[in-house]
Amino acid sequence: MENIIIKNLSKSYGDKDVLKNIDLEIDDSEIISVVGISGSGKSTLLKILCGIIDDFTGDIFYGNENITDTSIKDRKFIMMFQDFELFNHMTVFDNVAFGLKMQKMDKNEIKSEVMKYLKLVDLVEHKDKYPEELSGGQKQRVALIRSLIVKPRMLLLDEPFSSLDSQMRDNIRRETFKIIRELKIKTLFVTHDMREAAEVSDKIAILIDGQFEGFGTPEELYENPTKRSVAQFLYKENIFEDGLVKPKDIEIIEGDDYLIEEAMYHGINYEYKLKGERDLVVRDSKKRNVGDKVGVKIKAITKLED
Repeated sequence: MENIIIKNLSKSYGDKDVLKNIDLEIDDSEIISVVGISGSGKSTLLKILCGIIDDFTGDIFYGNENITDTSIKDRKFIMMFQDFELFNHMTVFDNVAFGLKMQKMDKNEIKSEVMKYLKLVDLVEHKDKYPEELSGGQKQRVALIRSLIVKPRMLLLDEPFSSLDSQMRDNIRRETFKIIRELKIKTLFVTHDMREAAEVSDKIAILIDGQFEGFGTPEELYENPTKRSVAQFLYKENIFEDGLVKPKDIEIIEGDDYLIEEAMYHGINYEYKLKGERDLVVRDSKKRNVGDKVGVKIKAITKLED
């Protein structure tokens, strides 16, 4: 499979620049997340890539082939939106088979492919049900395999889990990306949640004011943010006048100046949000409880580029 290459892509609405000189290369079977706040241009980028928006400057390549002006159908990028929709008058089987029927595939081949994908997401026994008979998670899985069964060149995900409750969102997200990994589909995933992106991505692009201000693996971005804008996005609580205090550069000590407000497991360490004279995010190897009181010792401050 060829790489997807985006060169110098820009988009404006009137006097407002939504995207500015975006460059990105997506390697074979790579998952890249685009992370940013609402209105930063994330969804606009996906709509340009899949062909919904065609009024922009820049180029999109599939390998050496310039597909900037290629039709949506021939571009073969599939997009899943925030509000995924199934055909309510069709069964699960027919929803999944829809794209293959449009490609005029042989009926026996369609049946074989659909059953293979239904088995992949444990929905074989639901093949004759209609969308209204499915749970939210089941609908999400149908929408996913309907997108993947046509073997897209790239899958574009526009916050497809945002309508699910938190527990279901976590489960479906993990299940979705497990399948994407198994099928080795290039994927561009838009989210506002950096931790969500870090869990599933090979690399992350941080989109701020229409530009990629940070790009790298989750570890690179978290451990070595160099720009103030990126550090502010990742660790706004830990920005001081002199620079960034990384969570790993804060030691928890005896004391009662700070209250542990949130606690979560993060890699091999625990990450805590502390409430005190100011908020802080701290990493520590010791398990502590929400509500505990602690002190802190700052060991280093990292200078930042403007």
